[in-house]
Amino acid sequence: MAAYELITTPQALAACVARLAKEQVIALDTEASSFHRYRESVCLIQISTRSNTYLIDPLAVTDLAPLGELLAQKGMEVVIHDADYDLRILARHHRIRVENVFDTLVAAELLNEPEIGLAALLGKYQDVQVDKKFQKADWSKRPLPQAMLDYAAGDTSHLIALRDILEAKLKDKGRWTWAEEEFELLTDAPFNAPVNEEPLFLRLKGAKMLKPHQLAILREVHAWRDGVAEQQDRAAFMILGNDILLSLATHPPTSLSDIASLKGVNERVIEKHGRRILAAVKKGQDLPKDQWPRLERPKRWDRDNDYEERLKRLKQTRDTLMKDFDLRPGIVAANQLLMDIARTLPGDLAALAAMPGMRKYQAEHFGAALLKAL
Repeated sequence: MAAYELITTPQALAACVARLAKEQVIALDTEASSFHRYRESVCLIQISTRSNTYLIDPLAVTDLAPLGELLAQKGMEVVIHDADYDLRILARHHRIRVENVFDTLVAAELLNEPEIGLAALLGKYQDVQVDKKFQKADWSKRPLPQAMLDYAAGDTSHLIALRDILEAKLKDKGRWTWAEEEFELLTDAPFNAPVNEEPLFLRLKGAKMLKPHQLAILREVHAWRDGVAEQQDRAAFMILGNDILLSLATHPPTSLSDIASLKGVNERVIEKHGRRILAAVKKGQDLPKDQWPRLERPKRWDRDNDYEERLKRLKQTRDTLMKDFDLRPGIVAANQLLMDIARTLPGDLAALAAMPGMRKYQAEHFGAALLKAL
């Protein structure tokens, strides 16, 4: 079990940051409330040096500006496993920008590790066994039990040593500059806001397979569930599962017994919410046709046999490159990138390198072969 210091006051945070400022590399992880609460918040920040671990409680110390200043320094390397989510919630809730990231998951992908989860990597390289029993725990509750704090401290205590191993392997394979390019892109991602973000109800798995009149019902029952979840500050799926919402949309109930017959619906749900669910379903059914949700269909291209043949050759070339370099398909070139190349026909390496989504290392190492396939 890793020893650690729990930080719950501004004074303790200031002292912690002063000690961390003397380091060149630190490891970071976060625990959030999104699995249990409607209102997402950062509930714990774990930071380790090579010798010490600190657990910062953002629910007790709400002003994290001193930590933000530290993490924004280019000279401070911050090691995170699967950094995207951590970087986004730190940016969203505390406007923290981590400037110099080392993502051990990305490093493992570039090395084509067969298993890229943190537990698998720690087991393979450090013979450390990770206990996942608190992975889906409610980190917003206070006080946090000792066992949960102990668990959290273990998340970062071995990360820097793993980072050192992966860096050495990347350099040995000549892929360190690849990793640097990928890490740099992570820094900006939380601050590149998506344009025209689609409504939440359309993000449910299976929603885009529904017909417009079914989507009208789904939108209403989803809005009802969202309102209840917000009122109770509970994760929406705890009110009613996504699969049940889809069933309500595809097979609209006309009675409480219809709702009760759905798998996953118990008597308590019927008692508390049954009539409101029926009302939401009816509201969706009563909407006039011109108010039904409409999906934006992707641009349809006329069938082009030459394009299809080019794409086939590009995929065959990628398969060969994957074997030659021992890489995952997405590291050589993702399917969408191959489709764009086949469609736009870049004439030379400079045009290929300028394509959106194309990495410098991809153009340098795989570009000539991809162009030849055209």
